[in-house]
Amino acid sequence: MGLGPSIKMTTKHHFFCPMTKALSEDKDLEFTGIIIDGVSEVCDDKEYTAKRTADLARLMQADAAVVAIDGWGNHHVDFVSVIEELGRRGIPAVGLSYIGQQGRLVCDNDYVDCIVDFNKNVSGYESCVVGDNNLTDYDAKKAVGLVKLKLKRAGKEVTSETIAEQIVGTLIQKRYPFSPDLLPADILDVPYDETYLKEVKVTVLDPGQTHLFVNSNLDFFPIAAKEEGELGEGITRLMTGVTMMVTGAEEGGFQPSNIGSSEGLLKNQVVFDRAGIPATTDYLIHVDVTFQEGHGRSAEGIMEAHRFADRVAGKLRKVLLALEVEPASVNVFHNIRRYGKRKVVLVKIVSGLGNMYDTAMFPFEPGGFLGAHNMMDSKNLPYGITPNQCRDGVIHSLL
Repeated sequence: MGLGPSIKMTTKHHFFCPMTKALSEDKDLEFTGIIIDGVSEVCDDKEYTAKRTADLARLMQADAAVVAIDGWGNHHVDFVSVIEELGRRGIPAVGLSYIGQQGRLVCDNDYVDCIVDFNKNVSGYESCVVGDNNLTDYDAKKAVGLVKLKLKRAGKEVTSETIAEQIVGTLIQKRYPFSPDLLPADILDVPYDETYLKEVKVTVLDPGQTHLFVNSNLDFFPIAAKEEGELGEGITRLMTGVTMMVTGAEEGGFQPSNIGSSEGLLKNQVVFDRAGIPATTDYLIHVDVTFQEGHGRSAEGIMEAHRFADRVAGKLRKVLLALEVEPASVNVFHNIRRYGKRKVVLVKIVSGLGNMYDTAMFPFEPGGFLGAHNMMDSKNLPYGITPNQCRDGVIHSLL
């Protein structure tokens, strides 16, 4: 038990995180920051990282927390432990998880008293359809409402009165629409390590071109590039109307997966227009890799697939940065300190077991993989990041 295709949070899901959006937009609360906690294998490590996560929340002076996870079964031990350690430090928490019929908690404690179940499938079971059961804007809004109720019941009144606000960080996102004529002539001229990958293919799928077989999904991620500053600040250029889609299988036919692979007709295996999933109007830059036998189940093989896909995206990033036209639109995001408001942190419990269940932090480019550090290699110790760092792609899912 762990992570299935229907609930996994893709890189695109973190980039356009519904929970980050909902907490940022609520002016009755101060969204203090985000804590990234990796799922560990050993029970003692789960307890250790849960305590460090709660310590970090207390250091951030959190009045309450929202704890979100995209796994279940053994991974709920991490989920329950984080909520317990937060509670012991006087920080009430609302949980977000897939539960349904299949993902019931394997353990419990007195602090776990409010969970938003983001199951969407009428059967209540996991499926092999990407996005079928994932966390959406509606789930996030429910969580914000519930965290306010928990604050009130804890004697921490939530006020709508504004004393003062202070901007403590700004991210400017310039948006440029994609069109096929932007594809560089050398997009296929990308190196890869043949120790792990036997063959690679890059194709561009038009919007609606979904009646074709695809191998198991490894990720969806956006095409974005830093024009100025570090991740989470300065200026980022985002290519809209297009998404990177990474799929793969071993040469012998094995489909990489954690507890279920998602190969099949694209139109049947992906719920388009849902959080973290491409829109039906998106072009798809489809990167499909054939792993050398055994390397669809090795950390090295999976990482090489993501490296290759990031290098392909890099070709488009160069085109994006070279554009000398005005952006179609500009979004300005602020990290805001709201004096007199209750402070809420978001805890994202992410993959950290390696291979098909890991997460990489702080890549060179927004949503990329190159230059990032894996949670497993960092012993799953928690990171503290700003809302703008989340929406600028510091989290890359190796799923």
